[in-house]
This record gives sequence, C-alpha cells and structure tokens, in this order.
Amino acid sequence: MGARILQLPVKFQSQATGTSTRTPRPTSARAARQRRRTAPDSLGDIAYAGIRQRITSLALPPGSPVNEAALAAELGVGLAPVRSALRRLAWENMVVILPRRGTLVSELDVADLQEIFELRVELEGLSARLAGERAGSAERASLQELIERTRSSLASGDQQALIELDRELHTAIADAAGNTLLAAQLDWLYGHVLRLWSVTLDRISALRASVAEHEAVVEAIVRGDGAEAQTRMQAHVRRFQAAFLANENDRSK
Repeated sequence: MGARILQLPVKFQSQATGTSTRTPRPTSARAARQRRRTAPDSLGDIAYAGIRQRITSLALPPGSPVNEAALAAELGVGLAPVRSALRRLAWENMVVILPRRGTLVSELDVADLQEIFELRVELEGLSARLAGERAGSAERASLQELIERTRSSLASGDQQALIELDRELHTAIADAAGNTLLAAQLDWLYGHVLRLWSVTLDRISALRASVAEHEAVVEAIVRGDGAEAQTRMQAHVRRFQAAFLANENDRSK
C-alpha cells in the first residue's frame, strides 16, 4: 500500500494594505517571531547585542580572539550568556568557534562577501517593493522623519549619526514590508554591512551618496510605487557594493 498523506487545513491570511492591520493568529510562527522581537531583553540578548556591536564597529577586529571572561565583565553578565551569544553569532558567521583554539572574529573574506552582496541586493529590493505596496500612513510618516533627521546629520557632518540612521532607515523599510522573516534576514545581512562601513569606505562621501539614494527610495514608498522603490533600492545597494569592491581592488594592488 502506498503511504497515506495526512491532509491538514491551512489558513492563509490576506495581505491588507498597512502592516498594522495584518494581525497573525496567536499560534502562528509569525506571532511567535513578533513576541520575541518585543519581549524584554534576556542576559543572552544583552550579551549578543554588546558583542555584535563590538564586532561591527571593529572594536573586535576581524581575526581577533574573543576573550569570554573579559566580555562578561564588560557587559555585566556571566559566562553562560556570553557563550550563548557567541553560538548565535557563529550561526550568523560573525565569529568562528574552533576546537582547542577558542573563538575568533570571522575574517572579511571577499568570496564570502560576494555571496552576501548577491543575497542582499535581492532581499533589500524585495523589502522596498513590499514597503511601497503595504506601508500605512504612520509608517510613511516615520520614513519621511528619518530622512529629515538624516539630512540634518549630513549637514553637521556627524558620521556616526549617519551610519546609525542608515541602519534605522533600512530597518524601518523592512518593518514596513510586513514580513518578519525577511526583516530577520536583512538584520543579519546588515551586521556584515556595518563592518564594511568601518573597514574601508570613505564614510562621508559614501554616506552622502546613500542619503540621496535613500530619499529616492522613500519618495517611491510614500507614493505607493513598489516597483520604483525596488529599482531605487537595488541601485543603492549595488552602488555601495561596487564602491567597496573597487576599494578592495585598490588595496590589493
């Protein structure tokens, strides 16, 4: 006899305009992801955020050993949360855990980065398109407010604020897209992008170009033009990636 396949009813929710109107069922995986995002930080979360920030800012540079005891003391947590955070960061390819050698911050390998670039250009474009199709009035207003803050920081030459606002804007667009799985993947990818900002690029010139490109993306989202938002976002990501690879080629000569 052939194997019997159990037929289970699957209910799909409609994708209404405006992410706030799409409430997931309490037992769905999407609801579980949303609860994790809004839950109070655990000691493991605190350790993870602190170590990740040190890696992306290059306070822990590529290839450097990770001192678990020192990190625990700096972050005010025990060794268990630090080790849990490092396992999570290893899964994200931020660190490498080697038997009998300990934990090292992962190197910025160009071949690995090329794979990240290929994935990011597609996912960021998808995020912008969905945001253009789904963002509600509050989300559009929030994106416009971020653009105004970015212009002010650019005028004052505040590099660190510009980098933080770049992160906030990409996160806000991902949130407006209304897909929690997509937002999680983009958050992981952006951690690697932050390391690239810190390693090689001329920050002010690169960020000035990014501000103009962000304005075009947000304008398209506010108009509800998902296709244009996707095109603008992919052009933005490709320009950043091309600048980084050109810089790497110059350094290797």
